[in-house]
Amino acid sequence: MTGTTATRPGLDRRLLTVAGVLTLGAFTALLDGTVVGVATHTLARAFSADLAATQWVTTAYLLALAAVIPATGWAAQRFGAGTAWTVSLAVFLAGSILCGSAWSLGSLIAFRVVQGAGAGMLFPLSRIIVVEVAGRERLGRMMALMAVPAVFAPVLGPVVGGVLLETLSWRWVFLVNVPFVAAGVVLSALYVRTARSEGPGERLDVAGLLGVSGGLTLLLHGLSGAGEPVAALTAAAGALLLAACLWRAARTSGPRIVEPGLFRDRAFAASAALAFLANFSLFAAVFLVPLFVQTAEGSGALGAGLVLAPQGLGMLVAVLAAGRLIDLNGNPRRIVVTGLVLLAAGTLPFALADPGAGTALLPVALFVRGVGAALAVSPTMITLYHSLPPAKVPAATTANAIGQQVGAAAGTACVAVLLQHGGYRPAFWVTLAAVALCLLPALFLPSSKAGTS
Repeated sequence: MTGTTATRPGLDRRLLTVAGVLTLGAFTALLDGTVVGVATHTLARAFSADLAATQWVTTAYLLALAAVIPATGWAAQRFGAGTAWTVSLAVFLAGSILCGSAWSLGSLIAFRVVQGAGAGMLFPLSRIIVVEVAGRERLGRMMALMAVPAVFAPVLGPVVGGVLLETLSWRWVFLVNVPFVAAGVVLSALYVRTARSEGPGERLDVAGLLGVSGGLTLLLHGLSGAGEPVAALTAAAGALLLAACLWRAARTSGPRIVEPGLFRDRAFAASAALAFLANFSLFAAVFLVPLFVQTAEGSGALGAGLVLAPQGLGMLVAVLAAGRLIDLNGNPRRIVVTGLVLLAAGTLPFALADPGAGTALLPVALFVRGVGAALAVSPTMITLYHSLPPAKVPAATTANAIGQQVGAAAGTACVAVLLQHGGYRPAFWVTLAAVALCLLPALFLPSSKAGTS
């Protein structure tokens, strides 16, 4: 290991520049989602609409985002991941400007679809680009840098949104990111350049794209209305359509949007399963914890948003360390299991706590959760590609992104139903159970960064 460490290549200026540009784009898209979340009541008043109708400002964005994810792998291979990234960021920019110029609730919802369509490919494309430009020796540290936006955006979003709504107007919720995204588009065109596949490339599997995008949209839409009979039917229809698409893809030899054969690779299957369950648990907690604190302390929306700051700090402390450990040939399986133990330890106090009791120790629990989450999730960004050839990276990233979206939506929906019918304790126990289930795929992760398991 000593010899490997001594010759381990560093992150040169080019890689740091690419990481910075990708981080800027990812951060603005993540921040947008959290900023808009606090503006629902303001938008309802501005357009004289009820909350059910106004909620479509968020729902339309999330559904559009999910609908374009299945096309990510094809776009990266056909046009090059760098070009696809720049175009997606430009579409997101156009959507942001249009949203800030909306004249009615209907126009705002329509423009949020444009914005979501631009944001949908950004996160999987950023990972495809990092895999291509970093190489295995520097992948851990690059992925760690790319995780920083996910740490800060949920904490800063409610704060930024609250300040904008109190001092300016709802339009600035959408316009605040315009100069940063515009800079990201220019910098991406200059510095984020990747090779495209030689030759004409595979043709687009139109039927597969329509089926997977439609199924994913129906499933997520149904999960967003958890507990309602119509929503359950919508989610079931989406799940059946996705299952049909997988069945078709398994029996098709031509171009496919999804590749079921990827799951025959043990490292990929274990990493994807772990990412699904981890997102289930993490997003369930993001939904539950602010509500729990509001119930316990009577704090407002801004205070409830800030309560996740200790978790963000814990993630920041651990995510950079995790990246270095992996690049030093650390054992990914051991790192993940350690993270899951810490994640469970940080979740248990919430499952045992009474909302009416004091919450003085809960910030410590959130910090531990953040450390555990970073250690549990970061290595899977690398083990996902452990034994896959470079040509499979776009398809693997796309499939994993779909699983993460479904996991996040399912976790939020599940605990929302439990919270409505059983209170906080059952909801937190389910969150903890999801963490425990993560141990099963974690045991099948490779014990080395690449090559052997």
